[in-house]
Amino acid sequence: MGFCLLNNVAVAAAVARARLGVQRVLVVDWDVHHGNGIQRAFEADPSVLYFSVHRLERGTFFPADVDVAGAEYAAEMSPSGVGKGVGEGTSVNVGWNTRGSASRPGDAEYLAVWDELLLPIATEFSPDLVIVAAGYDAAEGDPLGGCHVTPAGYHALTRRLMRLAGGRLVVALEGGYSISATAACGAATMAALLGLDSTPSAAAAAA
Repeated sequence: MGFCLLNNVAVAAAVARARLGVQRVLVVDWDVHHGNGIQRAFEADPSVLYFSVHRLERGTFFPADVDVAGAEYAAEMSPSGVGKGVGEGTSVNVGWNTRGSASRPGDAEYLAVWDELLLPIATEFSPDLVIVAAGYDAAEGDPLGGCHVTPAGYHALTRRLMRLAGGRLVVALEGGYSISATAACGAATMAALLGLDSTPSAAAAAA
């Protein structure tokens, strides 16, 4: 579901498990939309931890706003969507409900999710590989996402993820709806991967 013909992140995680000797994969999805395709691919697989932070809007944001199976999507992209069977507990969903609020989440809120939820859970899971579904539609200036994550924020988020899995981190570009915002945030992410400062503020945030 969504705009993917092939779910590159899900395929990469499956290949890493099947062919590369990877035992546990953490998939971090920071796209402003929930990655229901990734979650469904691994919801019964305890070897893949799926962590998504996205706009939920009480089940009225895509993909939960579609006419067909909207209620089902709304349930799985909410905090109650935790996986199934032996995979229960290996899907983690942080959904923003922002409509009617004066502002939407940005750097501070995303970093709080990383520090208070993602990193403790991921540390206990102890992945061998981390793959990021890196859609940049939560970026400041994206006309569809409406959130406020800056290039400095993405730099800091990436630096934190590099602490996991011995630094074995793959960032898979999934686009965005502002070319300039996607370019700036993608460049900041690459700078983090290369050990470079994005901006002075990014360096301070990542410390």
